[in-house]
Amino acid sequence: MAPFGVLFVGNSYPITSDYFAQVDPTHWVLDVCSLVKPQYWELKEVCLFLTAPDTLDPSLALGLYLKSGSGDWVYMGCCHSTHPSEVMPLRWPAQEGGYAVPAGPGFIQVGVSIEPLAEVAAKESSRVGDKLAYAKRVGMDLYHFLASFATQTNGDTIVIPTKALDRWYERFERKFRLDPDFLTRNQDKI
Repeated sequence: MAPFGVLFVGNSYPITSDYFAQVDPTHWVLDVCSLVKPQYWELKEVCLFLTAPDTLDPSLALGLYLKSGSGDWVYMGCCHSTHPSEVMPLRWPAQEGGYAVPAGPGFIQVGVSIEPLAEVAAKESSRVGDKLAYAKRVGMDLYHFLASFATQTNGDTIVIPTKALDRWYERFERKFRLDPDFLTRNQDKI
């Protein structure tokens, strides 16, 4: 029986580890463009799951990674015996002209590895930091947008038109639908 599987939310049926190429006893790789969808940028979320209880030793976890072209593997998330599934947003690297057309098999890969739970927990804590940084970027985007509408300032107070917040949210929602990573694409300090 396959110990794990993935599901590309809204774009695939469950894909068990049987469809992954097993590199060694603890690593598997899935060629996304060949086995799932050549338009990989349309895949927005992936779910990693264990297929049955007690599939994995309680001291171990499954880590999910992405690789684009000749780039490095990027950690996305995990699941383990007390957390048997996880849905993760997918962040694909964009280039100036949009997303890169797959150069052939293996261009976009999903990797799954069995790792000690303690190591994965450390990676997860850095993901929480990423989420906090993202929240701060959203706040800074709102602040800069509203400040551009300021009609007057009085010390720490900015006076803005009533509809400015609605306009920001509409703009934010439009940009987010086009590119969920528009705030994190530029990794400058916050």
